Amino acid sequence: MLTKFPNALFWFLLIALGITVLYPIIVLVRDSLLVTGHWSVSTYLRFFDFSNPANLRALAGSVNISLLSVLFSALIGIPLAIFFARFDFPGRKIFGALATMPLLLPPLVGTLAFYFLMGESGILPRLLQAIFDLDNPIFVASGVPAILLVHSYTMYPFFYLFTRNALSNTDRSLEEAAANLGARRWRIWKHVIFPQLMPAFSGAALLVFMNSMASFTAPYLFGGEWRFLTLEIYNAKLNGDVPMAVTHAVVLTAISLIFLALVRWSERRRTTGTGSKGVAMPPRLIRRGIGRILLAALGGVLIIFLLLPQAVIVMMALVRNNSWTYQILPEQFTFENFTALLAQPRVAEPLINSIQFSTIATMIGVVIGLMAAFYLRPKRSALPRRGGILDALVMLPWAIPGTVMAMALIVAFDEPHWFTGGAVLVGTSAMLPLAYFVRNLPMQFRATSAAFAQVDPALEEAAMNLGAGWWLRLRRVTLPLILPGIATGAMMAFVTALGEFVASILLYTYSNRPLSIAIFSELRIFNLGTAAAYSVVLIVIIGLVIWLTQKWIGERGHGVSV
Repeated sequence: MLTKFPNALFWFLLIALGITVLYPIIVLVRDSLLVTGHWSVSTYLRFFDFSNPANLRALAGSVNISLLSVLFSALIGIPLAIFFARFDFPGRKIFGALATMPLLLPPLVGTLAFYFLMGESGILPRLLQAIFDLDNPIFVASGVPAILLVHSYTMYPFFYLFTRNALSNTDRSLEEAAANLGARRWRIWKHVIFPQLMPAFSGAALLVFMNSMASFTAPYLFGGEWRFLTLEIYNAKLNGDVPMAVTHAVVLTAISLIFLALVRWSERRRTTGTGSKGVAMPPRLIRRGIGRILLAALGGVLIIFLLLPQAVIVMMALVRNNSWTYQILPEQFTFENFTALLAQPRVAEPLINSIQFSTIATMIGVVIGLMAAFYLRPKRSALPRRGGILDALVMLPWAIPGTVMAMALIVAFDEPHWFTGGAVLVGTSAMLPLAYFVRNLPMQFRATSAAFAQVDPALEEAAMNLGAGWWLRLRRVTLPLILPGIATGAMMAFVTALGEFVASILLYTYSNRPLSIAIFSELRIFNLGTAAAYSVVLIVIIGLVIWLTQKWIGERGHGVSV
């Protein structure tokens, strides 16, 4: 039976999520069907006009690049996960940790690193031009290959982490049983191991596809004449064609939701229904000299490949603006780009803005995510239908690209409302924290829900039997146990918001520029040193936040899986 508090909590969450998540999406769809105040599908007819297929090329470009990104990310991440999970050799733990290094790079910074390394005037093309005495640089990254390179580098960790975690939970007894029945190794992998890994593959594929569909920087810098939906949304809004920008956003959302539905359908079809009754297969120790040498060499190549983009960013941060033109490598280095961040308030302002906006968004996400996870915690007596509604609302932003969410917030809050105190939020500093909160709420909710799932219900029942009310139980029993999960979700939301660019590019004004926009602006006017210095500061802050959070969680002695 529902108590008064859970009932009030449900309605509070329903109103809060309805205003910030559902209402903007509804207005977005409505505005795509309104032309000069009348209901019409003319913008959709313009979009699907075969006589002028520019929009259709953008749709095909986004879908194709996303599918190819899934393929190439899987081809990198899955073999690496199998390699580090099933073989033991010197340096294995270090190499395995380094394999996640691209996660430290926000998408904008990762793209910027490859621009410095392999762009039209990048280090590698110029180096090869000098070595082979050519008239023009070679291996210049551009077009679809360049976008795939950036996407594969920044997104393969999803496949790597998901697959490695799944391999650590595969049932050893099933493999041993198949081997005892005479199955060869490839047959065991095909019929025993890979079916257990399919949920991990599906989850990683979904994340890569969603991130690729929402990608903006890589197509902007390397796309050239290729068209993509995220760029079309930005260009249409920039040109004042808001109806077409809204239509692009709705189509992009539809494609993402269709892919989500296909993945879920595939997961249901592949459900094996077998539970794990054994332990994971231990890694096989490589003892032969030649094998150890080859693995050490492979590890060295991997380290160089993974650290090179970061090293290039650091090097460029030490280069004075406009001093690196035709040289292969910069000839002079200076710290003036970093001192400017401290000495000039206008230069440091974007960093301060990002920290403030990310902190506000994360704190709101902590509160709303905790409330939703508390209401939807396992084995509670709330009505299942109500729980399903809240769960769908809180997870909806996860399936919607950042550009779409930004457009939805623009059309929803470009007019006064009673819940905004009669104010228009578009053009104010409130839009960025709001967008960061909505975008990152699903990960904070999932992290907190995972922590709730690990709490033994017997602890709450014991406290209840001793006369403790719900608030005392939450404060003294449950909250201390779930704090690591809350901290994990807050950490992920904070570092993601710090580097958020896709939504920021549509929502910022010059007076509230976040750090990602400052990096992009400096890049556009070819202040490469300042752009790189901003990027290094961003990487350091992200690394420091992750390290401090993991250290705090480790000191508490809790492990929380998200």
